Amino acid sequence: MSIDNVTGYVGPGLVVRGQVSGEGDLVVDGVFEGSLSLRGRVAVGPPGRLRAPVEAHLVSVEGRLEGHVTAGEIVVREGGRLHGDVRAPSVGIEDGGVLLGSVTMDVELPPGLDDSEER
Repeated sequence: MSIDNVTGYVGPGLVVRGQVSGEGDLVVDGVFEGSLSLRGRVAVGPPGRLRAPVEAHLVSVEGRLEGHVTAGEIVVREGGRLHGDVRAPSVGIEDGGVLLGSVTMDVELPPGLDDSEER
């Protein structure tokens, strides 16, 4: 994600601790520790380190993210590492990306594909 159109940016060399919530996008190329709840996008760039539970519309990880993530879409890109449980209807892990944790995908299965009805 380009930093030209984002609401917040944590640049290399910066360490931010605290709670961020609201609308807009955030790019982390430095270090952020705390909690994030955004109705926008969160991108952890290759040099970025994010240690927080995250709620957002889209979460993209190229650096390191430690924390539980709830989102509409989660993508762990090549070189990215996400350590935590994730919950989203769409979860993608590119070749070279790592996700360590459980995945819960909130999707409605078509009739006949939900094996819980057979139990």
